Amino acid sequence: MRAAGAEILAISTDHNWTHRAFTTSLGGLPFPLLADWDKQVTRRYGILDENRGSPKRAVFIVDCEGIVRFKNDAFDARNPGHYDEALEAVAALP
Repeated sequence: MRAAGAEILAISTDHNWTHRAFTTSLGGLPFPLLADWDKQVTRRYGILDENRGSPKRAVFIVDCEGIVRFKNDAFDARNPGHYDEALEAVAALP
């Protein structure tokens, strides 16, 4: 993604201390993991499952002007095609 000119941000509804423990358990992450503990961001992007209180796993490609150019709100990290779709969306950015 970075080679294509994209910046990666991960957002979770967990708190910062949970993120630190998770990141440490993985030996670090090559991108920031942001806390949306009050669920405002996930709610705003329409991926919060209000019944479960947790967000769906999703990928958004947002351009430099803040416009969402790609959305996959059924992202499956085990599906290589989902990564390919996201890379294609980044490559298609103006």
